[in-house]
Amino acid sequence: MKKSFRNTLLIYSIIFVFFQILIVGIIGGINVNKMTKQINEKQIENQNGEVDQINITFKSSKYELYGEIYFPKDDTKTYPCIVFCEGIPAYVSAYSWLPKVLAEEGYVVMIFDPPGLGKSEGNFPIIISISVPAFNMFYRFGSYSEGYVHYYKHEWTQSISDALTYMLEESPVKHLINNSAIGAIGHSLGGIAVTEVAVEDERFDAIVAMSHGNPRIIKNVDMPIQFISGGFDLGVNSIPMTLSSYKRASTPKELIMIQLGTHFGFTTTFNKFCPCPAWQKEIIIKYSVGWFNYFLKNQISAYETITTGTEHLSKFFKSKYDFGDGERTLNN
Repeated sequence: MKKSFRNTLLIYSIIFVFFQILIVGIIGGINVNKMTKQINEKQIENQNGEVDQINITFKSSKYELYGEIYFPKDDTKTYPCIVFCEGIPAYVSAYSWLPKVLAEEGYVVMIFDPPGLGKSEGNFPIIISISVPAFNMFYRFGSYSEGYVHYYKHEWTQSISDALTYMLEESPVKHLINNSAIGAIGHSLGGIAVTEVAVEDERFDAIVAMSHGNPRIIKNVDMPIQFISGGFDLGVNSIPMTLSSYKRASTPKELIMIQLGTHFGFTTTFNKFCPCPAWQKEIIIKYSVGWFNYFLKNQISAYETITTGTEHLSKFFKSKYDFGDGERTLNN
């Protein structure tokens, strides 16, 4: 990866700090209660349902990283495996809603804190952190800047590969995994990292990149890749990087643009006060699960799911796909 790309990313990250504050202040109370309530109810239901969860640690780049694994309780068959890489300065609980949904749909999913974030080791110990459970907020002092240092040192991409190795060779659920069906999903800087690991690690079979991709290397990705972003995603140059990545990507590929979707809408940070539309998570679930169902499970019926439009796709940024037989726009 060229140094100029990483330097540009650093500059935009500073701008992003400002926009985080601005977005929360302006639209921090818009209507997200409906979808948040549905997700919370689903999580309560699955405490005694078909999904189980364990906490684990694994080693990567000399650091002990914290992760959580979500998996179906039925141990009589095997399932595709998905590795989830979060954004920055994130933490597992901000994103765990989606691994839980994927596990409900028949996947074994690991989500983890990259070096320097959340509960994982980094260059500095966790000395100061702020936690506000009511808003599902956790901030580890220095994680924002430290996270980028680890990314620049290529440790994020390495951690995704190491997470998969752990899942396949050491994890308590390795017997549940279908080794020939492996996916990765990431958000923000995690979205960039999963596009990079798709180039470097041939074990992966399908990718979902949310809010970001790396347009500099995307042409080298030779597996199905889906991009999901929001029409109001004011992350670190999120929309331009997503659009550029989709344009340069090889087929099969898909672009899903969510009407008024925001950067925070991929997480449950702020809970019901999330600055995001009520429909954002529903659309994320529909198309990301559909993508993995089609390319990892070979479910023919999932083709209709991922190629059919739905309400609340962006009217300004068109959602589209190209599976090698010409680009088509999703009807919505």
